[in-house]
Amino acid sequence: MVKNNIKNACLVVIGNEILTGRTQDKNINHIAKELFKVGILLNYVCVIPDIQKIIVKEIRRLKKDFDYVITTGGIGPTHDDITAESISIAVKREYKLHQGAFKELIKYYKKINSELTDARKKMAYMPSGSKLIKNKVSGAPGFNIENIYVFAGIPSIVEAMMKEFIKNIKPKNFFYTTSIIVKLPESKIANFLFEAEKNFKYLTIGSYPIYKSAFKQVEIVLTTCISKKYLNTAKKYISSAVSKIK
Repeated sequence: MVKNNIKNACLVVIGNEILTGRTQDKNINHIAKELFKVGILLNYVCVIPDIQKIIVKEIRRLKKDFDYVITTGGIGPTHDDITAESISIAVKREYKLHQGAFKELIKYYKKINSELTDARKKMAYMPSGSKLIKNKVSGAPGFNIENIYVFAGIPSIVEAMMKEFIKNIKPKNFFYTTSIIVKLPESKIANFLFEAEKNFKYLTIGSYPIYKSAFKQVEIVLTTCISKKYLNTAKKYISSAVSKIK
């Protein structure tokens, strides 16, 4: 693939409950797939605890290396929801009440006939200058500051916020992908695939063993951002070549 033209992203999963195994993360796969659909590569994922020093350090490091830094978790109403405040420190912005977010909360809690408590009001605090990421599921928005996009951790809300994220960034790239199934062990085709990727320099080749069959099989996955024609040319060449390997 043409690496220089492709946007990359990283995902920071924040939450003690993930690290202790109490909660299983269900967002990584969804975010990766949605990014891939619009031509953005998720190149790095980390899981960190609800500790301010660690959040600040990771955000400062990652925002320099990636086009998009996405975080999930830690923006709710409880005492350990410290993501928004930590990111305020990381980007050196004032942590303050966002009037637009506050209005969204007023509207939502009025709609469900519930009290907007001080704890819930906390969800409208974020770095000064933040843009809101709408939350059509539970009212409390995420936010964007610089190249950092902050989502809640609940999967249904992450899905809604991902839609808003894609809508706002207006991605321009697109990946073309296909696969080839071969009845050979990986060791038989490894050298050939290495050479093939060098010959097709705008192509990424991955090989993945299939364990469901009694025969040794491998799925070869081809991906490019050039064109479908380029992909089909590479597929035809690789299919022909591997069929001759014994």
